[in-house]
Amino acid sequence: MEMELFLREILSRDSFGHDELSGHQLKILEELKNDGKEEVVCVRCNKPVVRGLAFKCKVCPFLCHVSCSREGENEYYGSTYYFHFGGRHDQLMLTEELKNDGKEGVVCVVCKEKVEAGPRYKCSASECNFQLHKSCAQLPREMHHPSHPDHILILQWPTVYSSESNCNACGKSCGKSFFYKCEECDFIVDITCATRTQVNNTGDCQHAFVPFFRKIHFTCDACGQEGTDFASLCTICRLLIHSRCAGFPHTMIISRHDHALSLIYSLHHQVKDFNNVFCKLCGQKVNTQYAAFSCQECDFVAHLYCAKACRSESLPEKSVDVMEKINPSEIQQYFIHPHNLILSHDQEVLLHDKLCDGCMHFIISAPFYNCTQCNFFLHTTCAQLQKEKKDILHQHALALLPLAPYDGGLFFCHACGRLRHGFTYKCGTCNFAMDVQCCSIPKTLKHEGHQHSLFLSVRSDKNCSACDHEYQIGFVKGIFVCTACDFALDFKCATLPLVTRHRYDEHPLALTYAAKDNSEEHYCIICEEEMNPKHWFYYCATCDFPAHPQCVLEKYPYIKFGKTYDSRDHQHSVTFVQKTEYSPPCDACGKTFNGIALECTQCEFFVHYETDCLENV
Repeated sequence: MEMELFLREILSRDSFGHDELSGHQLKILEELKNDGKEEVVCVRCNKPVVRGLAFKCKVCPFLCHVSCSREGENEYYGSTYYFHFGGRHDQLMLTEELKNDGKEGVVCVVCKEKVEAGPRYKCSASECNFQLHKSCAQLPREMHHPSHPDHILILQWPTVYSSESNCNACGKSCGKSFFYKCEECDFIVDITCATRTQVNNTGDCQHAFVPFFRKIHFTCDACGQEGTDFASLCTICRLLIHSRCAGFPHTMIISRHDHALSLIYSLHHQVKDFNNVFCKLCGQKVNTQYAAFSCQECDFVAHLYCAKACRSESLPEKSVDVMEKINPSEIQQYFIHPHNLILSHDQEVLLHDKLCDGCMHFIISAPFYNCTQCNFFLHTTCAQLQKEKKDILHQHALALLPLAPYDGGLFFCHACGRLRHGFTYKCGTCNFAMDVQCCSIPKTLKHEGHQHSLFLSVRSDKNCSACDHEYQIGFVKGIFVCTACDFALDFKCATLPLVTRHRYDEHPLALTYAAKDNSEEHYCIICEEEMNPKHWFYYCATCDFPAHPQCVLEKYPYIKFGKTYDSRDHQHSVTFVQKTEYSPPCDACGKTFNGIALECTQCEFFVHYETDCLENV
């Protein structure tokens, strides 16, 4: 009934000025027959009119699709349009506003894509945010599709059940967007497949991909995967690729790189050593016979779907190459230290286990910076860190802070997962933070614990070979992988100090990567538990002292116990101290300790740090 009223309304008006110019009248053709005559085309879209509803002049060859008769109607801005699926939003207004009136997340009710710049229809009610693209508002109510030529497909409003259905053309879920459906056999296509006869894409040449609407067995010339799937063929260079791969853009911006990446279909012509190209995101080898995203300004290359997983809206504001380093003459001012810092060569300091206040590792070599009035030390490398960095593990720029903006300066490093003091690279947009060592580690790492170079991957699911720990929630998904073998190294093990000390041994302990004897039993001297000989450990050859890294470094290796700070929850300064289960219980909650405590020497109490106990004393 609704379609009948629409057709009557169209016939009551001029159609393309045909009545006005010729005085002829149009009629509705429910089933077009050419009666052996030459192919007829629509005067509006210039495409063949084969079957279905159409308007035809009773006198002359004038002919047009019903759907085309709607195009061009009321195209002046501010005009009213009646969207038949709108319900109470039936009356919409065409607008060319380029902004969403300050409202975020406005999506088209038809395709569920963002409604951004360009003409669109919106509800005439000022307080209503019902909007849709102009092209989506003018989708034909009925259509024929080459994947289902026997029946007419009808545009449908999405339902709970349709969101669980898959498109019969591309195999993807229809989601919550509009779709076309055959009422006779439940054939469904989403609006993207229904309105697409070819996908234009630009790689290293201009491609025009024509989709097949049947599954075939082939090897995709883009991603290299073999199997039975929906395919698209380039009519120019005969590339045969997945229909989903045909949608990749010519250029892509990702959050893990400073330059835009270009889609290249013949990468082996672009690189010199085409047998030794690795994806900078997953660390795996790139087969240069297939497509990849490549940077035209540097040697950055990424697999298609690795780049897609890291896709971003815009390039970083700054490149790492131009980040400013701290001038040594500004150290005192920048790190907000109240006393003078001097460059020291004092060898005596090296014997007293002094921690660098930047990275929280031991001062084991000279020269270093030293405060003349307090227990403040700084490696020369930590004194020359970049003030701002862009790291592959995070999409925003990170600013160097001499003190984390939390009580006592403690923070959680999202790369290695350690709770620690020291300088931090902190994101000003979100809560992401990294310690200076994790943020400064080379992304192509040559570690003495492995014979091959390691590449940082943000998409690998491998476990660390040094400790066998799995990826954990709360850490960023980053691990160093070897492209020559199955070795992988997480940030926690990659940043272990090569030499350290422990109170049970007077000699330095060296990080060791494999047991030297063939004995099947290896025990940690500290905890007396068996060690896995394949895992890294610390060892003193003089004393035959092997120990787990976690036993040597203990639970909080990078917290500066004895550090004092002013807390907003207590009137006096409090000090970080370490307690065990054998220590007296907390003065606030009465529970025993096994970790970090806060001490007030004036009030003579100890309380837990990682709770609200300080507020209750």
